[in-house]
Amino acid sequence: MKFIITFVSIFFTFLGKFKKVKPRRVPTKEDKAKRAIDYPDAFPNGWFNVCNSVEVKPGKVVEVEAFGQKLAVFRGENGKISVVDVFCPHLNANLAHGRVEGNNLVCPFHGWQFQQDGKCSHIPYSDGEPPTQAKLKTWETIEAWGLILVWFHAEGKTSEWNPEFYLPEIAEYKPHGIKKDTLHIHLQDFAENGADYAHFNFVHNLLTIPFAHKFVDIKHEVEIKFGEGDDKHLASFTDAANLHWKKSGEEIKDAGGLALVRYFGPGFLIFRISSKLAENVTIIKSFTPVGPLELRMEDHIFAPKGTNRFALKYVLSEASEQFLDDILIWESKGYAKKPLLIKEDGPIMKMRKWYSQFYSSKD
Repeated sequence: MKFIITFVSIFFTFLGKFKKVKPRRVPTKEDKAKRAIDYPDAFPNGWFNVCNSVEVKPGKVVEVEAFGQKLAVFRGENGKISVVDVFCPHLNANLAHGRVEGNNLVCPFHGWQFQQDGKCSHIPYSDGEPPTQAKLKTWETIEAWGLILVWFHAEGKTSEWNPEFYLPEIAEYKPHGIKKDTLHIHLQDFAENGADYAHFNFVHNLLTIPFAHKFVDIKHEVEIKFGEGDDKHLASFTDAANLHWKKSGEEIKDAGGLALVRYFGPGFLIFRISSKLAENVTIIKSFTPVGPLELRMEDHIFAPKGTNRFALKYVLSEASEQFLDDILIWESKGYAKKPLLIKEDGPIMKMRKWYSQFYSSKD
């Protein structure tokens, strides 16, 4: 069986290389500005990935962009991560261009030192105590699954849930790399996609294998659930994608796959893909809004130890291709405030109601 899975995976991956790549048009600033007018706030409240843990070694500071502003992320010699506003309150020098001494961030302009709680602890050319106003805004931060997550809230409220202990099984899985991209979409488009049942059998009805569409149909069965109470920030949907012979309509046994997608607020979600080729392939997909209709996406890929690498590569290529189909639509669409829906479209309005909890002002 292992040999068959390897052979089939290599064969399908090889065929996929001959498929024509779909062109992707990057929207202009003017186009994005026009589309953004009707969308909800670009920055919903929640936990978001600002950078990867490995990028910030002890004694290092990096600059990141998120929520329409710049942040400085640094790690003290004690191993603790701090995320602060990037500009020094003295004369607005960029602190990410400074250095870390011990557990303090040192401004590159005048050497003012800031502790991990944001307080200025030392001004090298002054004998007096630093002024009380000399304090950086610090961001609520946790590290999980190799990511540095910060809590964003438009009104400055503290976190309403803690994702740190989600996905304990990841500790036993093997990492298989990171894929990054910049998407010119609104975060809510992705969330609504899972509730849009009708599009699955229309947009995602092809395999990456050339000419497969002449012989095989993909049929999707989708179901979405929304969390309640303490879990109201959670939602999930399952997509059972089964292959059928086009001529007879008969299902091809063991040829399909099952995807479980779990939303953890607006900032990240978990894809878990299982099939006969590979079980429990897991993608932590994070979305960090940078500006209106612009967000940074990262895929952190994990799989159980012993997963066939050729099977994994084929499964990931199919998932990536299906996601690209959506991106091509998202990056050119607008936002329908009052969409014309029929019952077969799926619970799109229920998804909007669930998502509205992440905005400080409801649209």
